[in-house]
Amino acid sequence: MNYRLFSLARFIVLLCISASAFAQVDNSRGGAVPAEDFYKRYNLQSADPANIELLPDPAGSGKTVLRARVRNTDEKIFGGFRTEIVPLKEFLREGVRWYALSVYFPENWQFHPSPTIIGQLHTSQKNKPFSPPVALIAQGHDLNLELHFNHRNIEGPDAVTRENTVSQKVRLDKIRTQQWYCFVIRADWSHTPGSGSLSLWMNGDKAYESLKSPNAYQTQGGNYPKAGLYLPGSMMVPERSIYLDFIHLGGPKSSYAEMAALTPCQK
Repeated sequence: MNYRLFSLARFIVLLCISASAFAQVDNSRGGAVPAEDFYKRYNLQSADPANIELLPDPAGSGKTVLRARVRNTDEKIFGGFRTEIVPLKEFLREGVRWYALSVYFPENWQFHPSPTIIGQLHTSQKNKPFSPPVALIAQGHDLNLELHFNHRNIEGPDAVTRENTVSQKVRLDKIRTQQWYCFVIRADWSHTPGSGSLSLWMNGDKAYESLKSPNAYQTQGGNYPKAGLYLPGSMMVPERSIYLDFIHLGGPKSSYAEMAALTPCQK
């Protein structure tokens, strides 16, 4: 083989290996899919399959996104009114995972003091309902971040309860309709004191960060993302709808730029 051709071929191979080593978007779970493949990648938690639709991005990015709907006549699912998408087979107990979640409040969004959870990084527990480690909540005119964690064991004499769980609330923004809110989250999951980290970016700006601090619970199945609409308890408005992007996942070597490029905010 010609030496120059051999060198070029070797360079291309090394470039591909290098790219695969650093490009860590998980293309096997979640991600953007056509309608016919939706249930191959996602579980839908809703009273009615018609409550989720694939539609063009209302902001005109050219992407296909989803619209979730909940009505007060729907049956409750797991104790609340909800239409949420959940990537299949996506659980992580400890270690680093990247997530990208995006939502768009329509012009007719009804502002009400009752909470509507629009995105979660939840915890899988055995018959024990705990508040999610990370929740994005629309309440009144505010968009809030709520965080919950506990270093205690799930079972035993000093077990986890709602009362002894650490909670934090951060106001992110005054809700603006007809625009995307794009969230990129890097979680180094841990419930052990002195370890773990969590970073959250909203529309390009870092809105929250914790370092060397627990951010989860002891979990049997692991932590996993959800997006859509969840109204706990009673539904105080007749109907809610929201646009959302698919959920994108990244590995330990992913970067903020890599994940942000997958969102509708990157036209």
